[in-house]
Amino acid sequence: MKSKIGVLFLFVCTLFQFVVAQKTQNTSLKINNYTKGELEIKAIPFGYENPISVGKITADGTIHLNWSELDLSKIEGSENYVTSIQQLTGGTFCKDSSATITNENVKPVLVETLFLYKYDQQVGAVIPSTQKNQEHNNKQLGSTIYWVYSDNETTAKANCSKKLAWEDVYSFNETTAYNLQLKNGWNMILNTLLEKEDWVDGTEKGSLPKSITKTSITEIPDTMHWYLKYWANDEFLEIEHQLVMLTPITKEVYENWVPKKLGNLKRTSYEIGKTIERMPTTNNVALIFENGAKVIDLTIVDCADSQEAASTFTLMQDMASRDWNDTTDTGYKSASKMDDTRVIVDYNEKDAKTLVTYNANNRFVVKAEANNITPEELWEHLKTLHLETLLKE
Repeated sequence: MKSKIGVLFLFVCTLFQFVVAQKTQNTSLKINNYTKGELEIKAIPFGYENPISVGKITADGTIHLNWSELDLSKIEGSENYVTSIQQLTGGTFCKDSSATITNENVKPVLVETLFLYKYDQQVGAVIPSTQKNQEHNNKQLGSTIYWVYSDNETTAKANCSKKLAWEDVYSFNETTAYNLQLKNGWNMILNTLLEKEDWVDGTEKGSLPKSITKTSITEIPDTMHWYLKYWANDEFLEIEHQLVMLTPITKEVYENWVPKKLGNLKRTSYEIGKTIERMPTTNNVALIFENGAKVIDLTIVDCADSQEAASTFTLMQDMASRDWNDTTDTGYKSASKMDDTRVIVDYNEKDAKTLVTYNANNRFVVKAEANNITPEELWEHLKTLHLETLLKE
């Protein structure tokens, strides 16, 4: 009985130590002063079109990594992305005759960057580094982590060296020591710059890696910091997300709406669902209005239910967000306010051609090309469109 109690006690103690160790490990995986909310972490070892989910960042900045098993035979095109253990240990550039590899037939897949996603859009990256408060710099002393998936076990050891020289500025041997033990599944490799070569050439100076180690590890070191590299515009991201969730305007609604006149110009034709160059959706209506030599070619794009169209909407909003004016040989290009709307104008005074582009009603991109009509006159016509009627149907 006492022996059973003793075994149970040891089991509980071991379990407690494991939980504490896991908690300590997870606590260290945290981004300080984090404000971006929950984001998904993905890797792209098989290209940008086929990301794989490997974890998440919670609202408090805690990083949770969860590397799932892969079956390379079930991933279409995976053979185009796998490397070899020889390439991981210097490839043909490594001249170490004493290098050893226990299994040369493994198919490793390398992950160097952990990307961040929100609403299925890539918004940034999280980068492990022993260098504090900065994106990891491979020319500065310190370590970062790479992840490698292997379809089988292998070990590899090599000491590679190559001569680097430039005139009389520097001349040295760059060395890289590999000590890899890959298991079947996901592995971590600690990439460390131990020594660098500083150089000076007159007023210019710099540094190059001199001594590097690449070593397999099983736990993330406590000295590792996590740097957030974030490039998304959160305002535009939310706009795009809301647009994608909207239901597109139907053909019947367009047909009931199309105006017969635009100012004193009569509609001569229209087409719903037109394929338009550089417009990523056919959720649109194109109309032609004419009065003698005056012609307006008008396109209204509904940016609902399409990520590409939503991105076009925010791109337009960004381009028109501040005032600018560029003089051309024939006229000008500008961004400004007309009444309360931000518009982009391309005016060819010589040929009497006007192009006005703008966003409307928080979902439309409007493009109007006109002949023999000034930008100001064209805007007066466009103000009579009453696009809000499309949203009431």
